[in-house]
Amino acid sequence: MEKLSIVQFHRFMRGNFAESIRKAYRTHEIFCEADLQSFAWHKIRLFLANNEEAPGKFRVLNKPFLREAKTYPDLVVFRRRKPWVVIELKESRKFLQRSAAAEWEKLLGAKKILEPKRGYLVYVARIGTKRAVLGAKGKGAYYFFEVPIVLSQCMSNAEVKKWTVEFRRWSKYMLHSEG
Repeated sequence: MEKLSIVQFHRFMRGNFAESIRKAYRTHEIFCEADLQSFAWHKIRLFLANNEEAPGKFRVLNKPFLREAKTYPDLVVFRRRKPWVVIELKESRKFLQRSAAAEWEKLLGAKKILEPKRGYLVYVARIGTKRAVLGAKGKGAYYFFEVPIVLSQCMSNAEVKKWTVEFRRWSKYMLHSEG
């Protein structure tokens, strides 16, 4: 099997990975950041298992403490023993630009110290714009990437409202008495 490249991983993150998260969010499989993290970890593990050239070469860890960077990223993909990809995950009603900027800074800080190949900010939100980090990325242009999953970008307002009603039923479940 040939060596898995960062470009192949990038295509996965922007393609199949993003689409599977979008589908899970639309079908009420993801309700909070913990659900997103679990789902993302599983999808990345499957992709790496199907594409790695040697068993055990890649490892995906949840919230590892990266001592040198003094941070706990949501997910880190290690290639052998070195951080290869750092991923921050966010789930909210509306993802704001200031939140994205803070995550961008965190990922750029990890890059300076640990030198991973890529950093991703994956966020799911009901409403918002396609990109939360606006303008030129400067030093992070070839390192930092957004993977936005925004329902209002792929559903009508009526569909989002209907989705929200169902989301509330499941996320704040109450046993209703009949009668």
